[in-house]
Amino acid sequence: MRCLPALALALLLALGTTGTALADQNDPALDGLFRDLKAAQSPQEVRQIEVQIWTLWFDTGSEEMDRMLMAGDRAMSRGQFDESYAILNGVIEHLPDLSEGWNRRATLRYLMGDYEGSIADIGETLKREPRHFGALSGLGLCNIALGNKEEALDAFERALIHNPHMPGVKLRVEQLRDRLGRHAI
Repeated sequence: MRCLPALALALLLALGTTGTALADQNDPALDGLFRDLKAAQSPQEVRQIEVQIWTLWFDTGSEEMDRMLMAGDRAMSRGQFDESYAILNGVIEHLPDLSEGWNRRATLRYLMGDYEGSIADIGETLKREPRHFGALSGLGLCNIALGNKEEALDAFERALIHNPHMPGVKLRVEQLRDRLGRHAI
């Protein structure tokens, strides 16, 4: 997955770079950011736009919920999966329409080896934000873990539609196409 590391996101949020109260997967700025991301030419430009997208996705509009989301990520990064799970469940309970709450729990479930649970949470993420390239990449990884190569390829290709600047995902697409005997046109 080409996602911002949890620590980098926590730092961005702590420094107050979280957009407006409207920020989340419904922020109107995302449409322009996704257009800019597809047209970006330099790695620096890509990185800057990705940070802006992730910052909007991580902004719940509530300082308390922002703290909870970051606390869930910190616990996850420390390997405290039970604590992280409880925190992220709280975020989802309070903000069920926030795509990033579902995506963070999907990431946790993947790390815990609960691939089916992760896929279910990714489905919830994508209902709320179909362009979530991090979730789509995660869907690909879950499907690889489950041996579902066709589904993995589909998920990775969908991720690249929304963010064509993911070298790890591009490599996985090439590898899967080779394994499946499919070649790019």
